[in-house]
Amino acid sequence: MKNILNSLVMALAALGLHTTANANLVINGSFEDVSPASGLQTQANGTWSIYNVIDGWSTIAGPGIEVRNNVAGTASNGSNYVELDSTGNTTMAQTLLTSAGSYYALTFDYSGRTGVAAASNGIEVLWNNVLVNLNPITASGIGLSNHAWTSYTFGVYGTGNDVLSFRSVGTQDSLGGSLDNVRVVAEPGMLATMSLALLALGWSRRRVG
Repeated sequence: MKNILNSLVMALAALGLHTTANANLVINGSFEDVSPASGLQTQANGTWSIYNVIDGWSTIAGPGIEVRNNVAGTASNGSNYVELDSTGNTTMAQTLLTSAGSYYALTFDYSGRTGVAAASNGIEVLWNNVLVNLNPITASGIGLSNHAWTSYTFGVYGTGNDVLSFRSVGTQDSLGGSLDNVRVVAEPGMLATMSLALLALGWSRRRVG
């Protein structure tokens, strides 16, 4: 029992370090830096460009990452957002340094492109090349004059080095769904669960001791 308690205390302490910091593991999750590496380079207001690499993100399939600033809608966070059907469906990815065995909350904002039907706006999310969403995320932008952002959250499991990918899967017509505000943070619920388990074990130990 003592060994179990000690192990839980150590695990809880380690998880607490990640949780209290609540740091976003994703580099450039709002796509504000379009330079290939850190050293801020911004996308000018009212413009868009296609990049093979931006800070934190790389194209792994397709023609490139389209970064937009106040074009066909405004960002949900900051000034920029991404459309992955640039001149064709594109997959972009980032490798994250995680704590092996820890759980994380993956969140991001999505909107269908203004004036574009749902069939063109689909995206998929992958964690270590495994789909996180069972069905493509999509929404119609018909009738919208600006984005209608929706926040999505999924639970993911850290292995130490994990690859987060987004890919467009709609009709390849250079018009696709919009993505912004990508975050991966330690999952606070796991801390609460382990705290309760630790308290229960301690109470049990006192009763039998």
